[in-house]
Amino acid sequence: MEQQIRLIASDLDGTLLRDDRTLSSYTRSVLKRCRTAGILFFAVTARPPRALESAIPGLEYDGAICHNGAVAILNNEIVWEQGIEPALTAELIRRLLAEFPGIQLAAEIGGDLYANFRATDIWPGAPYLLTDYASLPDRPSEKWIVALSAPEEAAVLERMVPESLSVVVSENRIAMIQPKDVDKGKALEALWQRLGLSASQAVGFGDDWNDLSLLHACGTGIAVENALPAVKAAADGVCPSNREDGVAQWLEDHLL
Repeated sequence: MEQQIRLIASDLDGTLLRDDRTLSSYTRSVLKRCRTAGILFFAVTARPPRALESAIPGLEYDGAICHNGAVAILNNEIVWEQGIEPALTAELIRRLLAEFPGIQLAAEIGGDLYANFRATDIWPGAPYLLTDYASLPDRPSEKWIVALSAPEEAAVLERMVPESLSVVVSENRIAMIQPKDVDKGKALEALWQRLGLSASQAVGFGDDWNDLSLLHACGTGIAVENALPAVKAAADGVCPSNREDGVAQWLEDHLL
């Protein structure tokens, strides 16, 4: 099965990247060798497209899934975007501000990050626009992000958001709100179908809740050792942690 793999799909933070969110020279060299051998590499992340190259020097990829599947990139071009329509966004803001006075709320809209708090406390160095949400661009939102003061707040969010939206927790500190039909796995499937590939030819790597759909979509799903217990339980195998360049180790052992 591993000899048939023609596509590598990996989450970034907590998986491919080390704890300091850098790409090691070893991992970079292994990915380059895989791509030279004709194996495609897709970066799959909750990050926005602007963060792929600006925040991760040396990252080279054939395709990318951003915003957990709301944006898909193939050969450096955005091939589709999916988000929350402005009318639903207005209703969501009203509910959140009423339910959680003082909520720390951020939104990705049209390639820009909006926040009503100092967003660099969560995303160091990230450019953002400070707002009170009285006025926003009249276009779909790729993602809404709530800073959690306690993990159980996510359950409250799930009960109050409109039925067409879902809540996904990341690192137990933020909750991401997006349309229910947006996830990493569905976006990945759509991309590889454009390339004439199948699930059996893909291997996926992840560590967090929002990576479950990625692992399920791929013929081979691998969790890093530092992944959540539920993610490791759902995986076909476990590789060493992100601190040990576990993804690169697996690729070198199984594909090169």
